[in-house]
Amino acid sequence: RSPNLYERYAWSTNGMAMRMVNLAGDGNGYVGNVDLDPEVAHTISFTADWHDAEKQDWNITFTPYISYVDDFIDARRCSGQTGMMAVCTASNLSTSDDFVYLQYDNVSAKLYGADLSLAKHLYHDDKVGHISGQAVFSYVRGKNRDTGDNLYNIMPLNATFILQHAKGAWHNTAEWQVVAAKDRVNDERNEQETSGYGLLNLHTSYQWKQARVDFGIDNVLDKGYSEPLSGAYTGQGMTMSGSGVPWGVTVPGMGRSFYTALSYSF
Repeated sequence: RSPNLYERYAWSTNGMAMRMVNLAGDGNGYVGNVDLDPEVAHTISFTADWHDAEKQDWNITFTPYISYVDDFIDARRCSGQTGMMAVCTASNLSTSDDFVYLQYDNVSAKLYGADLSLAKHLYHDDKVGHISGQAVFSYVRGKNRDTGDNLYNIMPLNATFILQHAKGAWHNTAEWQVVAAKDRVNDERNEQETSGYGLLNLHTSYQWKQARVDFGIDNVLDKGYSEPLSGAYTGQGMTMSGSGVPWGVTVPGMGRSFYTALSYSF
């Protein structure tokens, strides 16, 4: 991956200008680095697949991977010693509970994890229909090999459990999304931790010739939560001021939501 225009050429070290160069969603201020090199990744991965002989009853898929990235585009805090302006003071290097100012930089990084998928046909009856279940687990870790810090914006352990029912033109799905607490965060950016949560979603659809009607309820229990990758909430306070937005507020997840759709193919 090559650096984008902001990562390479954003030049101003004025506090307001740096805060506007934020593609990471963490509320911090950034300045570019014309000396950035492109990322080069070396990845080892394989997939193991187990299933019944007919490939209709059950299936297990497991994919572990590890990736070493040379010149990973990360960021480091700026200070007065690097020729920056007043916002890049010595305190910028030590604060742990406020927004900070950073410069994009190349580091050596490592990412590793695994994806696991399980599927099983549970029941079939002419009156009841088909019932099947599926579970998907995902885990990934990201480390800055130069400093030992965690990489920014890495999803914690999460899983999705799905129960599906189909009979004739009806298709119904109950989905439970589970996300672990995010406590391995990037210290350089003062990334915010998030709590674990579980969401229940219900979907149904009816197919009639070329027409299809969908209806669903997401977050059925109206659970309050913050998605681990949602970043910092900066939509309050005086955003033109470096201290006008409170630090430590994450973007809240969507509450109970209803949707419906009608589609027609021809």
